[in-house]
Amino acid sequence: MDISSIVSKTNTTDFLNPGETKRTTGQSTLGVNDFLKLITVQLTSQDPLKPMEDTQFISQMSSFTSLEQMKGLSKNFEEFATEQRIASSQNYLGKEVTVSDGDVVASGVVSKVTLIAGKPELTINGKTYSAADVTSVKIPAPSA
Repeated sequence: MDISSIVSKTNTTDFLNPGETKRTTGQSTLGVNDFLKLITVQLTSQDPLKPMEDTQFISQMSSFTSLEQMKGLSKNFEEFATEQRIASSQNYLGKEVTVSDGDVVASGVVSKVTLIAGKPELTINGKTYSAADVTSVKIPAPSA
């Protein structure tokens, strides 16, 4: 019995209680517990005369471990990118920037940088704009 046949059955049947039907929760990914349940079902449902080879089991475990590590790496990279956006937005302070927010184009010196919902926002001429909308940056001309 391969995992794909078990996965398709998990949406409708509870293997621990075969008479019960499970409701689908709308979850689109499998977690560690789901994987362990699948392996348990696979091992208990296999033909004793043709047991799963060690190489298959190890291959499935290593694939799942790689997937978990990639998910962790993706999360860490996302956090790093957010921190970089926050750190780089501080460089706009005191600089003259142009922002383009759809039809609105505004220019002026950035007087304040704030974080709103974890995203950097720039205050230009008393109005707040997203740092992602910056189209140009320049050092303002010295005042006379």
